Amino acid sequence: MGRKFEKNLIKLLYFFGIGSFIFSIKKPLAKDWLLVFFIKSYYASLVDQMVVNKGYVEYPIRIPSKVKTSLLFDYILFPITCVFYNQLTKDSPIIQCLLKVLYFSVPMTITELWLEKNTQLVKYKKGWNWKTNFNSLSFSFLLVRFSMSVIRRLFNNKYDVS
Repeated sequence: MGRKFEKNLIKLLYFFGIGSFIFSIKKPLAKDWLLVFFIKSYYASLVDQMVVNKGYVEYPIRIPSKVKTSLLFDYILFPITCVFYNQLTKDSPIIQCLLKVLYFSVPMTITELWLEKNTQLVKYKKGWNWKTNFNSLSFSFLLVRFSMSVIRRLFNNKYDVS
């Protein structure tokens, strides 16, 4: 794939991500979904920074080019996907949460593997592979879901005025 295609794909994904953000936050419990979005952005940026600095993953073509990590993935696409996962599993028992994480981590792993093989948007190095990617994506979804369940339990009745 050429550089022009890849840059256009990044721009298209930025627009798609922003549109998805607006769609996902309009649903009931908007405060919860915003919190999921920001928690996921925080986790993703920390982990991606470590992974990139250790040399496991590289993003040869990115917008903006001054930043070594993928702002598109860390701050838009991954957090939005995590919001959708949390919306899908909000009232699900643990076993269903574990199964439903596959709805998100499998397609994301396949997509990123295709991007790694066919574009210059992401490159795996030093033993990083699709299995590592799948495990880190799945763990990350579950970590944010667990964090939200703890936050809901801690603050659920604090602000009820009955």
